[in-house]
Amino acid sequence: MRASLRSMSDPSKNQNEKDKRTGDAARTAVSPLSSSRGGSSKGESPVGTRLAAIDVGSNAIRLVIGEVEASGEIRILKKVREGVRLGKDTFSEGTISKKSIERTLETFEKFKNLIEDQNVKHVRAVATSAMREASNSKAIVLEVAKLTGLKIEVIDGLEEGKLIFSAVAGRVDLSESRSVLIDIGGGSVEITMAEGHTIKATQSFPLGTVRLLEALQSRGLKEKHLPTIIEEHFRPVRTFLKDQLKGRPVDFAIGTGGNFECLGKLRVALLSKTSIYSMTFEELTELTEHLAGMTVKERIQFLRLKNDRADVVVPAALVTLAIMESVPTDTLNVPFVGLRDGILSSLM
Repeated sequence: MRASLRSMSDPSKNQNEKDKRTGDAARTAVSPLSSSRGGSSKGESPVGTRLAAIDVGSNAIRLVIGEVEASGEIRILKKVREGVRLGKDTFSEGTISKKSIERTLETFEKFKNLIEDQNVKHVRAVATSAMREASNSKAIVLEVAKLTGLKIEVIDGLEEGKLIFSAVAGRVDLSESRSVLIDIGGGSVEITMAEGHTIKATQSFPLGTVRLLEALQSRGLKEKHLPTIIEEHFRPVRTFLKDQLKGRPVDFAIGTGGNFECLGKLRVALLSKTSIYSMTFEELTELTEHLAGMTVKERIQFLRLKNDRADVVVPAALVTLAIMESVPTDTLNVPFVGLRDGILSSLM
């Protein structure tokens, strides 16, 4: 039997809640990279062309470098992840701190050097929820451009959903199927409903993992209270899913991004399964209960999770369970792609 989100909730429901910043609209429109879209359309990148994608997320900043092959596919040459948690500032203060700005600039300098060393021809950098909502995002975009020449696009949730879908469509056979795509970042959750290779609807919800952790901290609550926090803000998700599903079944869910990749690996490590690419609702429930029974330090020590993954994996799993239960579906596929892959393919 399914363990519902409500049944997992802590009985304590202290409503002494501070106002949360839940706006998810783009705060500023920034010109795309001159080296990315200008003059380069789908299918025009010749064999051997090197491309780079930068994902400025709420929990980390990521770089991926790839090379176009004769088959038209992109061979990944290098992946780099820097744990710059921009969402911690934005979701608590509404602005990104000086310290985080300095780390962001250092990261972009590092990425610029790697891009030059790899002879990359086209680069695209996009920023999501934390930068969308930060009051000083425009100033940060200008500083990065001045220091490195790299231009950041602050994209809205719709564009984010489309890029993620393009990454999935390049990896998963979606033909003759009805699916729900779930991307859980630090600031927001992008949910996309698809029929075959067509997007039917996509929407962004302020239920990202870093945002949830900040909500806990602001109310003096612990991780065991996460189901309560999620339930308080889950009504718009249920409404969206109900409106889009119209009583029709979904064949499977697809999880994208680092949290799902972590869960896929933990399925093998903790449940003695053989595949990291899929799991059932019941398996995810078991994984979540196992992880929730450990402290963050224990997850780092015994499961060898990174510091900035060990504290967000449980909220990610709980949100996923709530979505799968609402659809409902028992199958979650993990294709090991994310926003960065969609950015990369947009440069082809």
